[in-house]
Amino acid sequence: MSLLVHLQDKIRVTGAAISRLENQLSLHPESIGLSANILSMRKLQSNLQTDFAKAADAIGLDIVHYRILEGNPTAKALSSSVGTFQEALTVAYDALRNGPKSRRSPSAVIRAETELRVAYSYEGSFGIVFTVPNERFLIPNMQSCFDRAAETVVKIGKAESHKEILAQAEASLGHATLTAVYDWAKANAQGGIGTAIEWRRGETERGQALIQLPEFAALAESLERISTRTEQTKILVATLVGADVKSHRFHLVTEEDEDIRGKFSDAISESQTADLPGKYRATLHKSTETTYATDEEKVSYFLEKLEQL
Repeated sequence: MSLLVHLQDKIRVTGAAISRLENQLSLHPESIGLSANILSMRKLQSNLQTDFAKAADAIGLDIVHYRILEGNPTAKALSSSVGTFQEALTVAYDALRNGPKSRRSPSAVIRAETELRVAYSYEGSFGIVFTVPNERFLIPNMQSCFDRAAETVVKIGKAESHKEILAQAEASLGHATLTAVYDWAKANAQGGIGTAIEWRRGETERGQALIQLPEFAALAESLERISTRTEQTKILVATLVGADVKSHRFHLVTEEDEDIRGKFSDAISESQTADLPGKYRATLHKSTETTYATDEEKVSYFLEKLEQL
């Protein structure tokens, strides 16, 4: 680890030196010496980055390059983009490791296994290099759970309005992963930025993706618009405390003091009267609509039948 820290410091110092030389070159563009020094320092920087990747690999760490496709991002845009990407990675990893999730609830262990730690940054299209722990297998090219999580996040990130990709992701990983990727897409859309992501082991690329601003915006819009619906028939014992035959609305209170309100058609009528209050066995049709973009559920009830107890 001491070697890794040493190389981090060298890369940062070299990067700062390059910036100073480039500033001087902008003032003295005719200077051959400054141009030569910049080329020499860039070569040194490249060698240091290669050494850093090898040193990280030796202790079980992979490298993640996260590049902002905007040369001068705001602090809010940068922090939101990186933070929501980290969350999406963690949630997808949790789903792949432990099964589909409807809610985000990664354990401390899962968060530690996917934690991105800042190594250094670089100029140009502003980029940050992270280290992350990753499994090693006897077969070098075998995908780890982290590899699959990163691949999944960027695949959904590029899905735009392709409903089949989104539906497959929800079926295999659960609603929580979609909401986490939505937060990432929304953060980038609001920040006006795209991203280029690459994860490597030593000098070997494990995966990469480039997602432009319009792709993030289209995905966020699609996830806000698309929803899933589940239907369920429930039979329960409850007290009918309200009913209006004109508006066809009812109000039931269960034995667990749960309020259930909804609509009915002919479960209560002039020919099918009901007592208020009255205890009944109620047959209800429950519809639950969940928007891909949020964890919020919209539940509606339809009263199909009442049987007096």
